[in-house]
Amino acid sequence: MTRPATHAADESSIGTCLFCKSTGPFTTTEHVIPESLGNDDLTLQGEICDSCQKYFGKEVERIALSKTPLAFWRAFLGIKTKKGHLPSVDLSQPRKQTGFLPSVHPIHDNVGYTFHDDGSASADINDPQMVQDIREGRKTSFRLVMTPKMLHVLGRFLCKVGIELICTTDRRRARSAALARARHYARFGEVEGLWPIFQFSTGRLADLKHSKQEGNEAVEEVLCYSYAVLDFGNRYLLFRFTIGTDNWVICLNDPYPHPEIRNAFPDCHLNLVWYSKGQLGDRKESSR
Repeated sequence: MTRPATHAADESSIGTCLFCKSTGPFTTTEHVIPESLGNDDLTLQGEICDSCQKYFGKEVERIALSKTPLAFWRAFLGIKTKKGHLPSVDLSQPRKQTGFLPSVHPIHDNVGYTFHDDGSASADINDPQMVQDIREGRKTSFRLVMTPKMLHVLGRFLCKVGIELICTTDRRRARSAALARARHYARFGEVEGLWPIFQFSTGRLADLKHSKQEGNEAVEEVLCYSYAVLDFGNRYLLFRFTIGTDNWVICLNDPYPHPEIRNAFPDCHLNLVWYSKGQLGDRKESSR
């Protein structure tokens, strides 16, 4: 992680919750990156109130880790649950549109994935026509469509993790006015559009897992995730989160950065994943 420079913050905000500015209580430990992704040591104490931690766990992290591409990678990499079980994921969409942001797309394939202790995987399919198409060779891949609802949750997740990472080294900068909009988006989800997310792919699947011998035991090492907070051009504060071969990037201090941010990731094709306000319709969402 690149250590960010110190930025001024309202001194009265120090000692209050990073996201909702309440005075607590602060009785639980915040895992900056969820435990279910393999993090057990990167934590914050006394920065995120109990209410915000509960909210993030239920309304942001739970969905991000069960319905976005993060869910697939979590299962593919075999990152076990707190109880030591291999995860399985259900990436199916709702049967009908609910809520303010579109969560259903007609070409999305409703499938789930289960990964097993022997390294094999199975696809869970409840569509007889899809099964027949697979058997007869008409279908050879599955489509996961990033709906506005999915992007909304993923964007909030990235804003939360990025700001909390900054807080681990500079609690004043994490509370600075420059990051106020990202903090609000992460916690309250109020939108007139979506916070744009950028994506690029790197590496090979074969490089994500390595087997080695330790004494009489075979041990498998798995790269669960990596991250970086980057000051780019003295103008943009970028957060990159890598899981599997996916790299997700978000600009924490400006949701609409200049395309020059592509230069922060040389030799990579940075894709914009976004729906404009016009594509979403005249809607607002508020989650508290």
